[in-house]
Formats: sequence, structure tokens, C-alpha cells
Amino acid sequence: MPIPDPTPAANAGKASELLVWFQINETISIVALTVGILIFIIAYFAGGKENLSKLIASTVLSILIAVLAMPLFIKFGRFLGIMNTRGGEIFILLLLLFFISGLSAHIYEIITVSAREARPD
Repeated sequence: MPIPDPTPAANAGKASELLVWFQINETISIVALTVGILIFIIAYFAGGKENLSKLIASTVLSILIAVLAMPLFIKFGRFLGIMNTRGGEIFILLLLLFFISGLSAHIYEIITVSAREARPD
């Protein structure tokens, strides 16, 4: 991955090339963010308070694994030859988002099932 030139003049027109995503109406983005924050709040009172350490552990582990695996996603996109297109970059980013979401849910499931088996009721 090439290292961008740090001078402001060299990067003046390249800011949009660093991260590519499809256009979404700003209102839809605000609604999505609000719903996400509400889910965090509701989940906190619905049992997240008791399982906060498990939630944090699964989130941190999934982010760490995803950060370490991201170069392979980029190599996969380059291997397919789709990293030069906007749609290709969006596809690779969506693939990474699915990976992180699934990974976090599965790590949380492993942690909670392991805790239940360690402390049978």
C-alpha cells in the first residue's frame, strides 16, 4: 500500500480517494446513527449492565482480529482486480464489516456460553 504524500498541496484533491463509499442521504445516516445509539442504550438496561465486561471483551477482540486481518481483505480485492473501482472498494469494505459483525457476535456467544458452563445453575 503506497504511503500518501504528507504535504497539504499534494493531498488537496485526494481526500475523497482515501475512503470510498456510496452516497447516502444525510438524514438517513443521522437516523441510522440514532437507532444505533438507542440500541446501545436499550441493550445496556436489558442486560448489558451485567454483561458489560463480556461485551467489551468481544468488541475489543473482534476489532483486534479485524485490524490484523484487514491486509488480507485488501490483498483479496487486489487479487480480484476490483480495488481500482469504487464498487470494488465498497464490496471489500462491506465484506470487512460483515466479518467484524459476525466475529463480534460469535465471540460474545463463545464468552457467554463458556461462562454459563463454568457456573451451572
